[in-house]
This record gives sequence, structure tokens and C-alpha cells, in this order.
Amino acid sequence: MTDGTLHQQITALADLVTPMAVRAAVTLRIADRIGDDGATPAELARRTGTRPRPLGKLLRHLVSLDLLAFDDGRYRLTELGSALRREDGAPWPFAPLDLDGVTGQTELSVIHLLHTLRTGEPVYRRMFGTDLWSYVDGRGDADDELRSQAPTAPAFDAEVLVEHPCWSAARTFVDVGGNTGALVEALLVRHPHLRATLLDLPVFARVARRRFAESGLADRAAAVGRGFFEPLPAGADVYLLSAVLADWDDDGAVRLLRNCADAAGRDGGILVSEVHRAEGPHWPGTALALWLEATTADPDRGVEELTALAAEAGLKVTRVDRAPTRLVLELHA
Repeated sequence: MTDGTLHQQITALADLVTPMAVRAAVTLRIADRIGDDGATPAELARRTGTRPRPLGKLLRHLVSLDLLAFDDGRYRLTELGSALRREDGAPWPFAPLDLDGVTGQTELSVIHLLHTLRTGEPVYRRMFGTDLWSYVDGRGDADDELRSQAPTAPAFDAEVLVEHPCWSAARTFVDVGGNTGALVEALLVRHPHLRATLLDLPVFARVARRRFAESGLADRAAAVGRGFFEPLPAGADVYLLSAVLADWDDDGAVRLLRNCADAAGRDGGILVSEVHRAEGPHWPGTALALWLEATTADPDRGVEELTALAAEAGLKVTRVDRAPTRLVLELHA
């Protein structure tokens, strides 16, 4: 390869224009607004509320990407571009690319990867002036987006958590930081004797409450909207922390574990479940690993690190379960 070829290859790998152009096209809903007969640049500018000159340059770049075609003064969708259209009533897989949405904005965190590399800190406080979850809760317009994007089931080897033996003896549990309720739903469906309280910031609690009503679980699941560093509902059999501690540095994680211990007392237990992607010889999922590094405080804690945090909170580990991408630790006072 010539030096010029290598230069072009590296420059292409570093391209920021094309990813942002595609995300802008998604955000502007160009595929939906272009119509079956196509549209002129002026028509698309009116329909998308944009300025004709910069929009024209975006449209021409989308042609170069084979998302649009141009003939007779009109832009039309190609077969590839047609995939960006939304279907009524169907989940839209490209919603996370919408730059006006919560997910689309948080995806931009990787632009600030250098901040994480230099400081070891996640980037959200630099981006939003607060942590990610407080930002989402404070937006005031995230309910519908969270509902549409809430997964139908928990991921990352959640079976090891759902099938944990602690649930056979438990009757009640609190999902601390339970997001929109996917894990609560899975646990209640699998274990009909359980009753749950989900506790998270108000926007997540609202979405979870609606989820429980729609899935017929409202009589067994409640959702409380407040921060989990405030006092937790006391006296439950199990306090569940699933993929929560990674969002916090050691001091925050210990504080949260102590809060759970205070609520659990001597008779309750705490179940800590963390997504854990051990590095293998071929380092699979390198892009995801970098994204997690940029967005979470400590995504790589293993059993030893979690055990040390538990001990600092006055807790001891009584059981450890492992799956390829998840760890589950049972803790007691």
C-alpha cells in the first residue's frame, strides 16, 4: 500500500461527518417526509424546518451513501433509505439515532472519550452538568421515548439472576434503580409468589408503573419515584441492584450498598448483579467496551472488587454466580 492509500484508509476510519449526517437524516425524519413521489430540496426544507443551503449539502451526501437518489430535480429514497421509514404501531429500530432524543444525545458521549482517557471519569457530567439519570429525569419529555425503547426483557445473561435460588424463599423485593421495569416484570412472571417495589427517579417510575399496568402486574408491583440515596422502603426480603453500581465510583457504590443494608436489616439480603465482560485473547466487543468506559464510572469491577465494596459497607458475600456477561453476588449483614 502507498502512503496515500494508508492516509485515506485512516482518514475514513476517523470520519465524523457521515455518522452525523445519517443521524441528522433520522432526526429530521427525511425518509418519512420525502413522500412516495420524492421531493424537491425546497419541499424537504419546508417539511423538515431546515435551511435550504445546508440541507442541500446533507441530501447530496446521503445520495453518495446510497440512502437517496436524485433525478429530475427530486430526491427519492433508495432501497436502503426506505429502511429508515417508520411503520405505524411498530417499534422503530433507528430511534436511538435521533439527536433530539435522550438516547441519541447520550450516544454523543463518545465524542468526549478523550476526557475519560485523561481523567478516568464518565463524560455525562461534563456534557450535562449532572449524571445521566438526573439529566434524563429532568428533561420532562422522556416518558414516551423511554416507553418505546424499553426492552421487552432484560439482557446480558439475565437468566442467572432470574433463576437465582434466593427467590424461592423470598416474598418481597425492592428493585433499586430498576429503570423502566423490565427485570421486575421478568421476575414476577417467573416467580408468581413474589411482590415487588421498583424505586427509581420519577420519569422511570412513571414508565414502569404504566408497564406493570399493561402487563397485568399492577397488583403485585409498585413503582416509587425518588432517588435511591434517599431512605429505601424497609423490610423487604431482597434488595436488588442490577447494573447499577457501575454507574458510581467507589464512594457512591459503598453509600448505596449501605443504604440497602439499612433497609434490609438483619433479616433481608442484597443481590448485586453487574454486567461483566471479561477480556479474552481476541478482545471481542471492543467498541462496546470503550462506550461503557466513557459512560459509566467503573464498568469492570469483578468479584474481588465488589467483595471489597461490600465489606466496606458492612456486608459479606455469601454466594457468587457467574454467566458469560454477568456476575451475581448475594450479600448479607
